[in-house]
Amino acid sequence: MSRPAPRLVLALLSTAILASVATAAQAQSRDDRFVLRLSAFNPEAELGFSGNGAVTDGTDSATFDFNESFDTGREWRPRGAIGFRISERQALVGNYYDYRRNEAWEYGGNVLDTGTILPGGEAIEVPGARIDGRLSFNLASLNYEYAVVKSENFEWGLGLGVTYAELEAFANGVSTDTDLIDAQFEEVNWKRDGFSPGLHTRLSWIPADRWTVSLEAQYLDTRWGDFLDERGHFERGGLLVEYMISERIGIHAGYDWFRLKLSDDYRGTARAPEGIDAGPFPYSGRVTGDLKVHGPMAGVTFRF
Repeated sequence: MSRPAPRLVLALLSTAILASVATAAQAQSRDDRFVLRLSAFNPEAELGFSGNGAVTDGTDSATFDFNESFDTGREWRPRGAIGFRISERQALVGNYYDYRRNEAWEYGGNVLDTGTILPGGEAIEVPGARIDGRLSFNLASLNYEYAVVKSENFEWGLGLGVTYAELEAFANGVSTDTDLIDAQFEEVNWKRDGFSPGLHTRLSWIPADRWTVSLEAQYLDTRWGDFLDERGHFERGGLLVEYMISERIGIHAGYDWFRLKLSDDYRGTARAPEGIDAGPFPYSGRVTGDLKVHGPMAGVTFRF
């Protein structure tokens, strides 16, 4: 669920709009060749898993589905952005993110109605579990941007670029026992990295002298690159309000949001415990993972 931008960002944005109305002089575009922004990013993450599937005994079948989500706390992380103007309408724009978080999640279990595939049509109890895990990723992008609209105080650019992603998830979990399944312990370590082309757009507005308000968005499909085998997409949006204290140094605050959604097919075979005359039970389905990261950011701007 999306969250409203922090009060600091709204206050800066309101001040910028009031300054635009109050000033009699028209804001002038800046001709800086190079821009560097160093920020502290304070995100929280929401990790969700959903899916569906079917299980059969060779004669009858039953379907099932699940939908679970987990939240993580906040932690300050580094964030960086650069801009290099090649010509009046051409620029290179880069962004960097770093996120790491250790968390513990608890799952209360569930009951699946198997219909007629078990003797007596018994339901299957899915055990509860405790998972201790770590999420971490690095995202770096570099985009070529062309200003399709450009005036003294407004600019809209479209671009193409490349994104490097390094994603890692580590978890160990303990499940409770049920009538059919003994308590178990599992450990998973998953890591992917690689490159993918992506799309980019940016709006930049100078409402008054010393002020800049900008919106930026990126999108890529995992099938375009080589860092993930799973189907999915990455999308990002950001709001930034900046005030130049001097000609070369400024401060900025904003709010960033991005999302990585992946899906994959799975299949396997479950076997009933000893003493139960049933099975084996082949199963298959699709699982989707959804990672949303969002939070405020603030830092220092250097223009040259």
